[in-house]
This record gives sequence, structure tokens and C-alpha cells, in this order.
Amino acid sequence: MLVVNPVSGKGRIRGCLLDILTSLCADGSPVTVFATGRRGDAMHFAEEYGAGYERLVCTGGDGTLNEVISGLMKLPPEERPIVGYIPLGTTNDVASTFKLPKTPSNAIALIEKNHVRSIDVGRLGDANFEDVAAFGAFTDISAVTPQAAKNTWGFLAYLLEALNSLQRIVPCHARVVWDDGELEDDFIFGAVANSTSVAGVIKLRPGDVKLDDGLFEVLLIRMPANAADLNLVISNVLKQDFENDYVRLIHTRRIRFEFSSDVTWTTDGENGGTYRTVEAVNFHRAISLLV
Repeated sequence: MLVVNPVSGKGRIRGCLLDILTSLCADGSPVTVFATGRRGDAMHFAEEYGAGYERLVCTGGDGTLNEVISGLMKLPPEERPIVGYIPLGTTNDVASTFKLPKTPSNAIALIEKNHVRSIDVGRLGDANFEDVAAFGAFTDISAVTPQAAKNTWGFLAYLLEALNSLQRIVPCHARVVWDDGELEDDFIFGAVANSTSVAGVIKLRPGDVKLDDGLFEVLLIRMPANAADLNLVISNVLKQDFENDYVRLIHTRRIRFEFSSDVTWTTDGENGGTYRTVEAVNFHRAISLLV
């Protein structure tokens, strides 16, 4: 089963779809193509038809993969096909995390090697994510950056939107409770991650991240006291210094956020819903991925 997002990443799939089909059919296996036309199609295709296939390969960005996995998570574990990913989006954080090739020919070659790894999947409220659920500064970059800008400017469009987001930082007051701890403060950023990359801007240390250990990596950034401290926070994050007065890195299986007002989240770069109280839960080794 091949799920294709025809507009992701400047429509790159149009120049390589035939090569992808030829490679996938090389061993004589039939391939059925499902092309998305609007948001939600990939999730519907995966839920409705995924159980009938041994493998489901998707092409597009992280949002397309998120939809596919969200659809498969609605199936019983034994009915979920093995997932392959050909990253043709703009930032491809998931590909960076799993060290997946970002050229179609190399991605296909990797899929054909049949190296399967079970990975954790997170759920925030009703939304599934395999990469990152986040709120605050930077988190809406992918969701608010127009597709036309992504297609024209690529990663530069994300960087420009990131700079704009610094001008509209509004802290969120929250009580955060996890497996063995609790914290209450004003935060400008929070991420519940199973990834080494957040929005292509914030990088976690690879040694801090295990993708199949049943634990999230939760990054919280407190509201700085002044502009100088904000610059210090940004510097620390870029240097991957996550243990200081303003930045906290937590490893946990489950975490709950209780906000003083409604807060909007993103899941894998897409709109993940608005909550005042929400819990994130890790589903251990829920999806088999070709890596």
C-alpha cells in the first residue's frame, strides 16, 4: 500500500513516483496507490485499508506520516502493517531522528533491506504523534507557514516564521505532573518528544533519546526574566544545554499539564488541539517501522 501526498515538499513526488512504483513492484508484489487530496485522507486510508496489506509505504512530510500512524493506531496491534517512509517534506524531522535517507532512491533501497524496528507512539488527548507534541514558541511554525511559502522557500520559510514567533512569545502558567515529579511555573515552550529534532529548530542530544524505551523526552523552558536572559536561553538550547535555571529535560512514561487558560498544541507540526488540562501517554513499541 503506497500513500502519496502529491503537494508535500514542493510536489517532489511528481518527478519520482514512477521510479518508486518500479522499485516497489520489482519483486512481483502488487502495489495499490492512494493519493491524498485533503488533510485527513492519509489517516482514513490507513485505518480503512491498512489491515489488508503487509506493508504501508507513505511519501510526504512528517504530517503525512503522522496521519498514517494515527490511522493504524485505530487498528488492533496484530493488524497493523509494517510502515516504510519516503520523506519528501520540507523539514523531515522524523527522517533526521531515524537517520532515514532523504532522497527517494536511497529511501527505497533502505525499505528493501527489510530492517524493522518497533517504535513508541505518543498520544496527547485524542491526537497521536510519533515525533513531537509541543506548545509555545516555535511550535506552530509548520502549521502556520503557508504551503506556498514552504514550496517556494523550503526550510528558509520555517526559519523566517521562527524569528517572527520570538516577537509574540506569551508565557503559559502550568502545573506539570509526571511519573516521579511535579513542577509549577510560567513556560514559554514545552515539548513531549520521541525525537532528536523539534520543528527543525531545536535539537536534542542523540544520547538523551531512545525511540523504543517507552519513555518521552520532555523539554520545558521557563519564562526568562528579561531580554538578556531570553538570549541566554536561546544560546543554551542551541548548545544543547538542557539543565539550567530556565531549561529542564525530563524522561517519563506519562505526563499531565494543567494550564491556567486554554493552550494550543501541535502534534508532529500539525494542529494538535487546544486544552486546559491534557495528558500525554507513551504507547511502547506500537508501530513497526522500516529503518
